[in-house]
Amino acid sequence: MLVDGSVLAVEPTDLPEEDAEIFAAKTGFDPRELATPHLYFYVRPRRIQAWRETDDPAGRELMRDGEWLVPD
Repeated sequence: MLVDGSVLAVEPTDLPEEDAEIFAAKTGFDPRELATPHLYFYVRPRRIQAWRETDDPAGRELMRDGEWLVPD
């Protein structure tokens, strides 16, 4: 998978508590419990491609210019 977009690094002390809770719930991992602080990253994708092999047919582009190209 290829994700092209922008990323914002956030210190744990600057992350809203609600966002930290959502991250922990969705991933099953809570970096707040670690002894060494870890950064959080907000990723805003602009383009997403997925493929299995290099010779996959067209249609591997799932997002372009921040808009999904595949149905929900």
